[in-house]
Amino acid sequence: MADTLFDDLGGMPGIAKVHTILYDKLLSHPWLKGFFKGVPRPHLEGQQNEFMAGLFGGPKIYGGRPPATAHVHMFITEEIFLTRHILLEQSLNEAKVRPDLIERWLKHDMGMQNALVKKSISECEGRYKNEAVIVVEKPR
Repeated sequence: MADTLFDDLGGMPGIAKVHTILYDKLLSHPWLKGFFKGVPRPHLEGQQNEFMAGLFGGPKIYGGRPPATAHVHMFITEEIFLTRHILLEQSLNEAKVRPDLIERWLKHDMGMQNALVKKSISECEGRYKNEAVIVVEKPR
């Protein structure tokens, strides 16, 4: 049986290395950092590590919501999605992931686009009662 992408990336440590670099970038980005206000970094990285591990053929330990419902309260435009995608590609390169594995990871990432991107704020709603929709204006 062929190795999974999870195995090829070095398992959870390999995925976590990429996400540590990615969240350094996301949480300091002048625009994207606004989507993460008030959410503890260990929670963000832990959920991302667990979700991607399962997606890449590793252990299915993620217990959160699927991407579309996990992000339904965020007005994520195509520009925001692609900005994050570029930061992911930079993070993969900085983590010295092999080019063929980068290509596979980025293909999975682009597969999330339809679940996350919204054309209008009207497509957003709180995940529970009284949760505000997160709209982060692009800095000038």
